[in-house]
Amino acid sequence: MTRRTITREELAQPMVPYEEAVARVLEQIQPLPSTLMPLRDSRGLAIAESIVSEHDVPGFDNSAMDGYAIVASDTADASSDHPAVLRLIDDLPAGTAPTQSVSPGTAAKIMTGAPIPPGADAVVPWEDTEALDDAVAVLARIARGKHVRPRGEDVRAGREVVATATVLQPVHLGVIASVGRTHVRAFLRPRVAVLSTGDELVAPGGTLQPGQVFDANAILIASMCEAAGATVTLSGLVGDDPREVAEWLDGAAGMADLLVTSGGASVGEHDWLRDVLSRYGELSLWRVAIKPGKPVAFGRVQGRPVIALPGNPGSAFVGVHVFVAAAIRTLAGRDPSPRAVRALLSEDVRGSPSRTLFCRVRLAGNKALPLPAQSSVVLSNIISTEGFAIVPPGGLPAGAEVRVELLAG
Repeated sequence: MTRRTITREELAQPMVPYEEAVARVLEQIQPLPSTLMPLRDSRGLAIAESIVSEHDVPGFDNSAMDGYAIVASDTADASSDHPAVLRLIDDLPAGTAPTQSVSPGTAAKIMTGAPIPPGADAVVPWEDTEALDDAVAVLARIARGKHVRPRGEDVRAGREVVATATVLQPVHLGVIASVGRTHVRAFLRPRVAVLSTGDELVAPGGTLQPGQVFDANAILIASMCEAAGATVTLSGLVGDDPREVAEWLDGAAGMADLLVTSGGASVGEHDWLRDVLSRYGELSLWRVAIKPGKPVAFGRVQGRPVIALPGNPGSAFVGVHVFVAAAIRTLAGRDPSPRAVRALLSEDVRGSPSRTLFCRVRLAGNKALPLPAQSSVVLSNIISTEGFAIVPPGGLPAGAEVRVELLAG
């Protein structure tokens, strides 16, 4: 079994404040190229252009009701006892164009969405009429403009309907389609490769030997990456062998935009990630002043960014939230910052004397309730976690206002 030599220099290396560490990682990551793609394939992607309508929507005055297009003044004295009788001159289903003008004393049958014929200035719904052989009796006074949807009521030509960098949801796609677009330019979905390292790990479904545990990090990290907007293209599990780690990273660099590893990032004799990055690529960041998750490393292999997380699942959970999800959003052309709210701590939080604590909390109204068992080895209480209360070194008392970063997805 290969062991690495631990040095005094690495043990004494100062920690990087977490905000500085995030900034240093993100400044080395650029958005992926954008591409023109069918609108149907763009849901969940960040749009790389501004969508401006070339048309009024709707493009013509149209009926908001099934009924009759009329001249409103014809109904000034209309009632159920004294109806206004109007001669029918046309029948307008939706999708047809008027062939005649409506003049005083006449009306055109019209369906919802059909164009208002020239001369008409109101629509009387069927329930306020009585059909006659070749005429219609209007049983109520109808105001001018009633039940008419004007041209451009939804969108005016020249209006921006979707701004650049918007993450496209179904409603955005519907609006873009309504202005006639079939394709949009959007940023590509980031591809992520996930590697778990450690001789003690066994893939779920395997047989545990004494001293071994099932690998929970692979599925946890991959799922969090997908929730942040990525596609996981490769997942692997290797032991504490620097050659195996290097070979996996070398192959993954050709298949992914971001490589994420767990385990092997600390200072143990079997922690090889930093050595591999330094030898086969570059190492630009290590040890961040956060709790849990201090031994986070960042570097590159074949120019691809690599984020190396600690192996403890609680630490990996925080590392994905703080670094990996932000990197994915940056690659995807999105705002890297997580969604956040302000809340009041429901109890004292001791925190750490030298590191920013990412305290797992659930929310109740304006209160942030710290969860029990905040240890980096505890995974099960992540199920109840809604976000992280950001607690500065030294801790905070009950009632203190904190920023709570919400989990992606």
